[in-house]
Amino acid sequence: MLWRKVLALAPLASIASGHPNAHGIRYSKRDSTLEVTLAPVVSESGAEVSATIKNTGSLDLNLLKVGTILDDKLPVQRVSIVDESGNAVSFRGIEPSIQYDALKPKHFESLPVGGSVTVSIDAAKVHQFAQSGTYSITAEGIIPIALAPSTDFSHPAVAFRSNTIQVDVDADAAAKSLVTAALKERTNLQPGCNATTLDASTKALANCQVLALAAAADAADPSSKRFVEYFGTNSSETRNIVVNRLRNVAQECSTTTSGVSRYFCYDYYGVCELDGPLNAYTAWDVNTMVMCPLFFGLPPLPVGCHRQCQATTTIHETTHCEAVYAPHTDDYAYAYNASVALPPERALHNADNYSLYANGMHPYIPLLLYNMERRGLIFGFD
Repeated sequence: MLWRKVLALAPLASIASGHPNAHGIRYSKRDSTLEVTLAPVVSESGAEVSATIKNTGSLDLNLLKVGTILDDKLPVQRVSIVDESGNAVSFRGIEPSIQYDALKPKHFESLPVGGSVTVSIDAAKVHQFAQSGTYSITAEGIIPIALAPSTDFSHPAVAFRSNTIQVDVDADAAAKSLVTAALKERTNLQPGCNATTLDASTKALANCQVLALAAAADAADPSSKRFVEYFGTNSSETRNIVVNRLRNVAQECSTTTSGVSRYFCYDYYGVCELDGPLNAYTAWDVNTMVMCPLFFGLPPLPVGCHRQCQATTTIHETTHCEAVYAPHTDDYAYAYNASVALPPERALHNADNYSLYANGMHPYIPLLLYNMERRGLIFGFD
């Protein structure tokens, strides 16, 4: 079992798992206003490609770069790779959580109607090729957007799917590019919290438990209009998934000494400062959450509707952990407008839909705490 501690970060060396299409969601190129074209690039490893993104719609766009196919700084998944047998190539990287109120124009790529941008992608930096051979590479996902010149996510995110190309990869050469290659697994975790961050983290977990339980109770109510607002459906199947995921999140947040995840308050690898205003990041396959310095500047609980805070950020990150509830959530969209605009099948697997949904539970916390304690629903905080 992975013991859950508020400590310095355990290494990312074991971040290795195939991530593409984790939820079996397929995107329609027909409805997309982005055309993405991949092309091979001559390189030593054979794993480098270029991606050209063209705006085929009728509106000028600002595309978010942080954590997307446009991000050339953070160790995120920008392409999906399979071998000749159709097996996914091991991805070693993170799910970043951004502080969207702190985004600046530099974090976006301006793309006018008919315009295009080409980026280089070295897939070997975050993928571990087991052997040399021919591999198929595809870019598929969603890019959060703003309508130029704004940087507010007031418009639905845009789905895209590129062409598929085949490349011949030299596994030994590719291994030299792997950015996590030098990170070795440790058995002794190093303490990294000071009194302030330890106190904030402990309270964030306690508040995470309360808000997640409250949201789960609301989701279990078939007459809840709030549920339909955030998840786009009143289906009992969707409700059950949301209820169970939130209950598992609450259980995970109920303790600082056990559980299936690791929660850290020290950015051991310096990922927080690489690019973009990050509140936190999660290595979903090893259930490791890391709170960045910006996290500790957030209020403990929501101070306004749909405002980020430490409690809801913790919920967001915990839903990313595969062992808490599978399949884990992704970051298809950020902030309220873009998140509630997602179709139900994507909203169900989008981390911000859960944190935003739980955000609305805050005004009822005193009554909820009283009722949950009476009913034995609070698990007790270690």
